[in-house]
Amino acid sequence: MPNQPTDPVKIEKLAGSREGVHILKVIGPLTIYNFFEFQDMTRKDSSPVLIIDLGNVPFMDSAALGSLLGVHVSCEKHNRKYAVVNLPDRLRTMFAMAGVKDYLVNYPTVADAEAALA
Repeated sequence: MPNQPTDPVKIEKLAGSREGVHILKVIGPLTIYNFFEFQDMTRKDSSPVLIIDLGNVPFMDSAALGSLLGVHVSCEKHNRKYAVVNLPDRLRTMFAMAGVKDYLVNYPTVADAEAALA
């Protein structure tokens, strides 16, 4: 069995600049060992607009990517808006290689996402 990474993930839930906008700021690597809190928070969030800030995520694995795809599907199903923002180059490359770069809604910054979605 592989060693479990010791790098924890921290998730901050922040209010957006407008009512109905929630921001989840993820800090640290997002992997199969720690994405369950993230997945639970996104599933419980019912805000009209959910912005996921990945600027402080050095890497994520396929399980974490799957949870982001789950956010996309859930928001589409419930007529809510979402975006991932502040994508580091490594995640941008991963999204392109996985074929989801144009599937996931993304903006350069939180402010850009709020302006476009709220």
